[in-house]
Amino acid sequence: MIKIFTLFNLAGLFLLNLFLGSDVSITQDMPTHMDPGSEVRATVTVNKGTISGFAKLQIDLPPGFTATAIDTRGASFTFADGKAKFIWMALPTQPSFKVSYTISASATTKGTFPINARLSYIEDNERKTVDMPPATLAVGSGGEVAASTPAPAAPQPAEPEPAGGETGTVASSPIPDVPVTETPGLPAQSGLGDVSASRTVTAMSASEYLVEVTVNKGTLRGFGKLQENIPMGFTAIVKNNDESIFSLKDRMVKFVWLNLPSKSSLKVSYRLLAPEGAEGSHTINGEFGYLVNDLTQRAVVGSTTFTIGAAIAAETPVTTPEETAVNTVSNPTPSTKVEPAPTQPTTVQQPKATQAENVTAGTGKPKVTSIPAPETGITFKVQITAAHREVGKSYFIQRHHYDGDFSIEHHEGWIKYVTGLFDRYRAARDQRQSFINANHNFPGPFVTAYNNGERITVQEALMIAKQNQAQ
Repeated sequence: MIKIFTLFNLAGLFLLNLFLGSDVSITQDMPTHMDPGSEVRATVTVNKGTISGFAKLQIDLPPGFTATAIDTRGASFTFADGKAKFIWMALPTQPSFKVSYTISASATTKGTFPINARLSYIEDNERKTVDMPPATLAVGSGGEVAASTPAPAAPQPAEPEPAGGETGTVASSPIPDVPVTETPGLPAQSGLGDVSASRTVTAMSASEYLVEVTVNKGTLRGFGKLQENIPMGFTAIVKNNDESIFSLKDRMVKFVWLNLPSKSSLKVSYRLLAPEGAEGSHTINGEFGYLVNDLTQRAVVGSTTFTIGAAIAAETPVTTPEETAVNTVSNPTPSTKVEPAPTQPTTVQQPKATQAENVTAGTGKPKVTSIPAPETGITFKVQITAAHREVGKSYFIQRHHYDGDFSIEHHEGWIKYVTGLFDRYRAARDQRQSFINANHNFPGPFVTAYNNGERITVQEALMIAKQNQAQ
């Protein structure tokens, strides 16, 4: 009798587990209509019952569509070759849960398309799948919001997965990337919650620029992403990421915060390196994306145009209410008055290839105090900035709170502002560090070296003078 009772109990448990394991379904809520070039949100509800362990939700999108994760419920997300995949090594413990993502359509996509989805999972060491009836999405025509119905079919054994695991680029952002645009003159625009961003571009050399972006986010927290579209052929190297994740791909610079810092303002920067033959005007466009109530919001950074080559001789430094910089280009709004920084012609010529002039404190104008004797031997100075226009003392007092002396050198088509004259490298290095400690915010500074007044590399100077960097 006991054996018969035990047998019935085991049979009942088997049938119960079979019933519960088979009660797996997926439904999807999404709009049935969207405009070309726009995005919509889709939510998938997974009714998993008691299954656990590995599972994969795959959504197949037609050509012209892309998907970006919003809420993955602990899954890793990839999108490649029209397939959006949520992969769990261990499913959530709840019998039912939801994931969400955005569907973006290209500007040229039009028509009505099916959206298919399926859930693959492991049960009793056997891989099974449950399909969702296709939802239809019309692009460019009207439609109502509709939800798909659960799949009536019982789970069936799935085809084996190809070897090698999942492929594709992991999408770490619930905010779609901004299409690369070359449009100059794009004005800055604040986003919901008075979130705004501004950009400053400062020339460091004939082929390198320092790009700084400030995001005023207030109390905003959660996910955030700054995207900067750089010109064709240029590359970027991060300088300050301000607790974000930096990446560069297909001309797009990204700073991604999984959880924005609590401070009200963020400042990131990167070095922009120009390729050979990049003479002419170039534009950087960008925007800061963030989430409010799970909806994507954007603050447009706007356009910054800068010039490389002969045409830059006519370029005038631009000032904004927030920040003024040598050869800096920002994003003034239409009401912002643009004023050039003060300029003065060079009047002092040196017999060497390096030309320089002394600037007298407080006047804001170059003034000839004496014609310096030619420099001899190995010497060192500190370069504090470079530009294509000359500015006076008042500019450095206003912009950098620096009222010390400096000289102007004409070198490789640039006007370079240097200070000091040292016969030991260590003394110049200490001066450089003092500028950093004083928070003058110079775009540098760095040590320069000379042999009889002609610029050479610091390494060459150390070798000639038989010095080392510790001396």
